[in-house]
Amino acid sequence: MSENHPPGPARRAVIGAGLLAAVGLPGAAHAQAYPSKTVSIIVPFGGGNAYDLMVRYLAERLQEATGQPFIVEAKQGALGGIAASFVARAPADGHTILFGANSTHAANVHLFRKLAYDPVADFAPVTTLATIPQVLVVSPTLKVRDLREFIALARSRPGQFNYGSSSATGRVASEAFRQAAGIDAVHVPYKTSAQAVTDLISGQLHFLVTDAALGIAQSQGGRVQALGITSARRVASAPDLPTIAEAGLPGYEFNAWLALFLPTRTPPEVVRRLAELTNAVVRSPGMLEHLARLHADPFPGDPESLRRLVERDTGRWGQLIKAAGIEPE
Repeated sequence: MSENHPPGPARRAVIGAGLLAAVGLPGAAHAQAYPSKTVSIIVPFGGGNAYDLMVRYLAERLQEATGQPFIVEAKQGALGGIAASFVARAPADGHTILFGANSTHAANVHLFRKLAYDPVADFAPVTTLATIPQVLVVSPTLKVRDLREFIALARSRPGQFNYGSSSATGRVASEAFRQAAGIDAVHVPYKTSAQAVTDLISGQLHFLVTDAALGIAQSQGGRVQALGITSARRVASAPDLPTIAEAGLPGYEFNAWLALFLPTRTPPEVVRRLAELTNAVVRSPGMLEHLARLHADPFPGDPESLRRLVERDTGRWGQLIKAAGIEPE
């Protein structure tokens, strides 16, 4: 993961901006003037989850740093495609930002026969923000105690169980789990993970892979049963929750990443300025504490490291989706 946030490019960007300012080149004016008005951060996900809490904290800190309003706007649907399409067509001045993820920029191209946006051609990568594990949660109405017991119960009722998802990460992680566990279950799409959790609590839904912050919080409140975390290691904030691999499915691992993107024609100086501002927040003690509460890890980067990540993970998620047997819609 270190390859995605090398210190060198960030230092060079700061030095380069200083040189531009010293000689009065136009690029320096772009960077110095940014942001010059209200900035909208477009979010593909619904409220009440780790992504929502993270982006709102980031927006508050960016507003404090720049003196300009940063507002969060949710545009849900199409596994992030509606939000991504909106930003791809926005003015390329840095004032409309996509709070993107591996779903919008690595998985969706394999999940849809036709996307309304091009994950590469339509965007200028800014920087990565964080990685966040997912959690497998099941309905409390099933009254199972651990992963093996749940798998045995689901296998005994072929075709009678269903699972939900509201993101590409949740869909692929759930389908990969279903296949690895040998479970015959039906997929039910949701606009938000909060809606899926509501149905899980009532027993209308049987299992769900959702972000760790939402899943663990609901489990600790006794509303759902968490059976395992998708990361390779247990999280310090929930040490008693085993990984899915150690709970019964060796080799199983999924993590989501979050990042910022701008429309492709945005001036490079504005892209670098937003990356610098964002990474200052990501590395701050306050954000580190905030991420820990969300069971997430900081993942600072730069435009080039994010570009490489998108390229690498587009291939990786294509392999995962193909292996999971998911046909594009």
